[in-house]
Amino acid sequence: MATGGSHDGASLLEVSGLTGGYDDVQVLWGIDLNVREGEIVAIVGSNGVGKSTFLRMLSGVLPHRAGTITLGGESLEGMAPEGIVAKGISHVPEGRRLFAAMSVEENLLMGAYARRMADQELAADLERVYGFFPRLAERKSQLAGSMSGGEQQMCAIARGLMARPRLLLIDELSLGLAPRLVEELCGFVRQINEEGVAIILVEQDVLTAFELASRAYVFETGRVTISGTSDELLANPQVKKAYLGM
Repeated sequence: MATGGSHDGASLLEVSGLTGGYDDVQVLWGIDLNVREGEIVAIVGSNGVGKSTFLRMLSGVLPHRAGTITLGGESLEGMAPEGIVAKGISHVPEGRRLFAAMSVEENLLMGAYARRMADQELAADLERVYGFFPRLAERKSQLAGSMSGGEQQMCAIARGLMARPRLLLIDELSLGLAPRLVEELCGFVRQINEEGVAIILVEQDVLTAFELASRAYVFETGRVTISGTSDELLANPQVKKAYLGM
């Protein structure tokens, strides 16, 4: 069922004992997780269990209190978000967070802000991203806020790709979208992954998550309670009962 990436790649992301939260509210309690090069890994769990908080810590938007994060063997300790983007982690936040009053192409260029590069390199990257998402090429002058939800999600993912990430974090790929659009977005995610980009997918729809990812972690109240291959989790009685109503 699962397609995402290889199982034998070198380790890309290593997270150990990650702990933290907001002010005096602790959300995460010692998360251990890893992602190999070119792999798609899903994080599933109900609302409010710390999935988005975890991604925000990976991208440096939210500082963690304890634990370590390494990317390609290099510690990301104390790095600002733009430094983490430059190292190769790009975050597609829940709710897309596009600049609604800017054009599609202006939004995409914002994704490359952390990179120092020549105009021709930027143009080549735009072409690459438009190759993944032809519909965005047709709408590049359109205001991002005037597009449909599915097109906005494409734009948010494309903006994340403009940073040339080694690891793309996608928070709630399918939220609020019709099944046909989700299917289309899953196709794009596979294509991006086939180009060698590793992906962490936070997803409420467990079947969509398991279809895309080779491995998954179940978060419950800020802890990893189950992890394994997507096929193992699909067969797990606890997961079936809690998330698939079986």
